[in-house]
Amino acid sequence: MSISFIVLGILFFSFYALLNRFKKQKKSFNFRVLTALVAGLTFGGAIQLFFGFQSPDTASFAELISVFGKGYVRLLQMIVIPLVLVAMTASIMNVDGSGTLSKIAPKVIGILLLTVAISAVIGVAAIYLFGIDANMLVSSVGSTSAVAARDQAVLSTQTSMQSQGLSGLALSIIPTNIFDMLTGAQRTSTLSTVLFGMFLGYSILQVKRRKPEKVKTLIDFINAAKEAVLSMVREILKLTPYGVFALMTSFMMNNNLLALAEMGRFIVASYVAIGAMFVVHLTMVRLFGLSPVKFLKKSLPVLIFGFSSRSSMAAIPLNVETQTRQMGVDEETANMAATFGTSIGQNGCAGIYPAMLAIMAAQIMGLPVDLGFILQLVAVIAIASFGIAGVGGGATFAAVAVLTIMGLDITVVAILVSIEALIDMARTALNISDSMLSGVVTARINGTLENQQFNADERSGTARETELTL
Repeated sequence: MSISFIVLGILFFSFYALLNRFKKQKKSFNFRVLTALVAGLTFGGAIQLFFGFQSPDTASFAELISVFGKGYVRLLQMIVIPLVLVAMTASIMNVDGSGTLSKIAPKVIGILLLTVAISAVIGVAAIYLFGIDANMLVSSVGSTSAVAARDQAVLSTQTSMQSQGLSGLALSIIPTNIFDMLTGAQRTSTLSTVLFGMFLGYSILQVKRRKPEKVKTLIDFINAAKEAVLSMVREILKLTPYGVFALMTSFMMNNNLLALAEMGRFIVASYVAIGAMFVVHLTMVRLFGLSPVKFLKKSLPVLIFGFSSRSSMAAIPLNVETQTRQMGVDEETANMAATFGTSIGQNGCAGIYPAMLAIMAAQIMGLPVDLGFILQLVAVIAIASFGIAGVGGGATFAAVAVLTIMGLDITVVAILVSIEALIDMARTALNISDSMLSGVVTARINGTLENQQFNADERSGTARETELTL
């Protein structure tokens, strides 16, 4: 056991002890998460500067912290399918009133698709605004062994998609075996679970209206299962500061800082595009007669969590609670918006990112980017946005899907995987904002939004208690 391993281990676990102390001091959950984020980036960067990139002296330490970082990610992945299944089934079967379901779902999905189309246009504009040249990027960082290894993995994904074809990708959303679906093994497992949950919830709803006594036990069981799963989610979320610190430390240790500097312009362009899309969200809030300031202020804690955890799936409970308790959205709409938003029309992962990479791929291939190309790209992005899982790595799959359908080169995808974490944080926050926007706007259109609650300044006690328990 080397001295460097012992010293780095002591520093790492000392910060864990500090995070635990912050919790005992009742520091807010968001404060602890952001502190872990900044500390991880700083600590990992310092390790690389002191020991060098991928130094043998830090290999054992990197393996150690990967257990904590990847372990946290695996816990989030473990809970995704159960959470989506019970949340979607419960939200549909608990709908009150004839025709209510048909008034909510189409509007939520429509808003998600509209905004993902807008985000694609903004992504295209960002490439030209910042003058990003994909050919220069490929020549500067595209020849390393790490990139070659990632390129092989991406090519494997593309080959699988090409063998399916567009119709195969669409049909893959419909599960043929629900037990296989529940394993989460397929890329479309999340959307398949949403579809099955909707179908199951709707079927229960039909029986409840005709013979309520026949499904009372099943309804009670699903509602109880939902509460149990939400409790499990909250227990996992308590580990977020620790997982974020390990993930950010590992990221900075394992990615060449010089290569990251070469990609700096793309990172800046991505953040500007994401910021512009946030402005679009706030503008839409204003167009529907609501306060953008109120919307931003009340959604901010959930956005911060999404930014740090890189998982819109894990944010579903906080998302729903914020919509219902802070923004005055009815529970049915909030549940559908939060759940649909994790697998349909994600503005950051399925909109901006694939659009930017598609333009860069066209540059590499020397293809003209005219109005027809852009319109085709926007349409493909809207279609391909169905089924993109709301966990880390979903944007890479979305980009491969779009580029494959468009017949574009995917080399740029393999190159940019190395900076996924830096951009994915902001993309996830944007995805969550979009799901909350769809819930608020849908409730506003349907007349179910509690305007007084939306405009209230005080956060509810329940929301404060939730943050403290995390």
